[in-house]
Amino acid sequence: MKTYAKNKKKASSAVVFLIVLFLAILFVIPFFLVILNSFKTSSDFAANPFSFPDIVMLGNYIKAFQTMNFANSFKNSLLICVVATVVSATLSAMNAYVLSRKKWKINRIIFMILVAAMVIPFQVIMIPLVKIYGNMLGFANNIWMVTYIDIGLNIPFPTFLYCGFIGGIPEELDEAALIDGASPEKTFFQIIFPLLKPITITCAVFTALSIWNDYILASTFLSVKEVKTLPLMTYAFLTNHSADYAPMMAGLVLTLIPVLILYFVGQRYIIEGIVAGSVKG
Repeated sequence: MKTYAKNKKKASSAVVFLIVLFLAILFVIPFFLVILNSFKTSSDFAANPFSFPDIVMLGNYIKAFQTMNFANSFKNSLLICVVATVVSATLSAMNAYVLSRKKWKINRIIFMILVAAMVIPFQVIMIPLVKIYGNMLGFANNIWMVTYIDIGLNIPFPTFLYCGFIGGIPEELDEAALIDGASPEKTFFQIIFPLLKPITITCAVFTALSIWNDYILASTFLSVKEVKTLPLMTYAFLTNHSADYAPMMAGLVLTLIPVLILYFVGQRYIIEGIVAGSVKG
């Protein structure tokens, strides 16, 4: 009986493994084809997109780099992404600390509002934002306005994760710091915030990926080439070179590289941060 149960468990594990492997292959194949075809000529791509290139065409990357105005659009995306990620992570941690530690009645209302904000689609508030900030206040084609809105949009979810993580940190640490004469600000930044490193990196990675890949918000505010972000220039490149497949693939690879680097740098903290943030001690 034990042997049967053990064999059944092994068979179930094998089936699950094969299903996961199959789904992983389906997920990876498109990325592999994009990279593969970025080194081919457009005619070779049209003839057989699954074949390996006869000649490695690095010129596709040069053309994509120049046509997409890659250096400038990369700088714009990096500026928005770094500033919004750092500020939103810091504000979210501070917000969660107050919500978790202070037993004020209004905190429950604030927390419910933040949770509600997570489920409201951006498209619902997109038009009012454009009308108010873009048209009425004249902040169209302003990178800092896009950064400001990105900060606001990326506070609710990190705050939710931080609350769960901070709930697992003993309040005795706060009390000990208070006895030693530390102010609440000093207690947070020198004692609590360093303990939040796993969840902070997790939030930063998710926020950065969301901002880096954002097209809708950027497209509603940024229409001038000099301030366009990488997703906007990538879309413009794909639209204007829809028949020039190989450079188009190279442009997609250039857009993917920063995202992949960010993921591999922070991947070991992501699962740890999510699991720890979902458990209150």
